[in-house]
Amino acid sequence: MKKTGASLVVYALEQIGTSFTFGIPGVHNTEIYDEINKSEKIEPILVTHESCAAFMADAISRTSDKTGTLVIVPAAGMTHAMSGIGEAFLDGIPMLIISGGTRRDSDKTYQLHQLDQSKIVGSLVKKYFLIENQNDILKTIYEAYDIANSGEPGPVFIEIPVEIQMFKGDVDEILEYKKPEIKNTFEIEKIKEAAKILANSKNPALYLGWGAVDATEYTIKIAELLNSPVATTLQGLSSFPANNALHTGLGFGKNATPTGQKAFKNVDCILAVGVRFSELATGSYGIEVPENLIHIDINPQVFGKNYKSKINF
Repeated sequence: MKKTGASLVVYALEQIGTSFTFGIPGVHNTEIYDEINKSEKIEPILVTHESCAAFMADAISRTSDKTGTLVIVPAAGMTHAMSGIGEAFLDGIPMLIISGGTRRDSDKTYQLHQLDQSKIVGSLVKKYFLIENQNDILKTIYEAYDIANSGEPGPVFIEIPVEIQMFKGDVDEILEYKKPEIKNTFEIEKIKEAAKILANSKNPALYLGWGAVDATEYTIKIAELLNSPVATTLQGLSSFPANNALHTGLGFGKNATPTGQKAFKNVDCILAVGVRFSELATGSYGIEVPENLIHIDINPQVFGKNYKSKINF
C-alpha cells in the first residue's frame, strides 16, 4: 500500500497515546500539521517560539503519563527548542522531537533551513533518527518512543525530510504499537549484602532523588523500619512525603537546613536511590558520605563519579 509520510506520523503519534503536540508550522512540516488538524485524538498547541514549545512538552512529561512531543521546523526551530531539549536531557525527562527536514530527492543545496541537525543535537538527545522512506516511519517513531521512556528517560530526535511527508510511498504494513516487555534483572546477592549492611548500621539514612519518585511506598517502609532520616534532592522533593516525621528536607550537607545537618551528622550508612550526587544537590560537592554508601540508580554511569559507593546496583 502507499501512504504519505505525514499521515503515518500522525497515526504513529496516536498509537503511542499523544494528546498534544507543541511547535510552529512551517514550510518543512506543513503536511504533518495538516494531518494533525484532522486527528480527533491530538490537539496541536501552537506557540510563538519553539523554546516555549520544548518547555511545555517537558511539563507534559513531568506531570502526566504522556510523553511531551514537539513538531518543529528544522534549523531555526531546532535551535530555538534546544534549551528545553537540553533541560529534558539533563533531568532525565522523556521527549519526542519530530522535525521537518530539507528535501533529499534533489541535487540542490543551500536550501532554506538546510544544515546537519544530527551534529547539533547529538549531545543533547538519547538518539537521532533520519527517516529514509515512508516505510521507516512507524517503526522508527515506536522505537524512539521506547528509547525516550526506557532506562534513564530523555529526548529523542526524528528528522523527516519534507518530500517523505508530502508524497506517498510503499508501506509493508500498518503496524500497531506494542509496548515492549521489560524484564528486570536483580542481583540478589548485592541486595542481600545491602540489606545486611543496613540492618547492622547504628545510624542509617536515606537520600532520595527524582529516580525514586515511583518507589515512595517502599522508601517509606524502609525508612520507618530503620527509623532513619530521609533527605531528598531538589528535583526529588516529591519522592518522599514532606509530612512524614522522618523527612528532613532538601540535602544534608552544609547547604541543608539545621534539621537535615543534625539528623545526618553521625550516619554510618546511606541508602541513596535515584540520585547522581550532582553539584546542586550536594551543595557544590560539600557533603560527606560514610564508607557504607549503597547507591541504586537506573543509569550505571552515575556510580562512583563523585562519591565512591560500597555497593551499587
